[in-house]
Amino acid sequence: MMTQTLKTLIVDDEEHCRNALQRKIKEYCPQIEVVDSVNSVSEARKSLHNLKPDLIFLDVEMPSESGFDFLDQLTNKTIPIIFTTAHESYALRALKKRALDYLLKPVDGQDLIKAVNKTDEPRVAQSVSQSGRVALPTTQGLLFFDPDEIIRCEADGSYSKVYTETKPKPVLVSRNLGWVEKEVPSSSFFRVHKSHLVNLEHVTEYIRGSGGFAVMSDGSHIEISKRKREDFLLALR
Repeated sequence: MMTQTLKTLIVDDEEHCRNALQRKIKEYCPQIEVVDSVNSVSEARKSLHNLKPDLIFLDVEMPSESGFDFLDQLTNKTIPIIFTTAHESYALRALKKRALDYLLKPVDGQDLIKAVNKTDEPRVAQSVSQSGRVALPTTQGLLFFDPDEIIRCEADGSYSKVYTETKPKPVLVSRNLGWVEKEVPSSSFFRVHKSHLVNLEHVTEYIRGSGGFAVMSDGSHIEISKRKREDFLLALR
């Protein structure tokens, strides 16, 4: 868990929601310093420029401009955004927009802690990557693997399932397959299909077909897209 102070901006058009979130932050996340609390996207832009917060809690539905509008206009794409919304239907869109997390109103204290702790993941992941390991974010925190342990990865909407030698069940990673592909070594992993990323060291057999299938060390048969077949066979050699 992080110990550094996070300068934080709250953006929500409803005052009672802003106040409720501030109370939760004070109770559950003492490492957060709320430097401003504003009721519109236009005010949020001013605070972002003047105060340079480390974290933003952002409502979705607001007059004139929505939270998604604000996110689309951000020039600093690295600042963590946690959406706060009363509507669960926005969750998938928030994750696709690369939001750090989303919280349903009224905000639960434990969910708030988990979301805020994710702000430390990039620093931890960078440290781990320097040691050669891969840091994979889950809903519970980070899991660390040597790349050789990972057999294959499979897309699951905005999430990914990672199959390893050491876990009896696949690990559900709270990032899409494209994100996972960037985290693993490109020399060892190959995207054979839009839904599948395989570790070449765990390929035990190739079965001919339109695109063919890769048989993996866990016994799974992974479809290879026709346009990827030649590159895949070259990579195996």
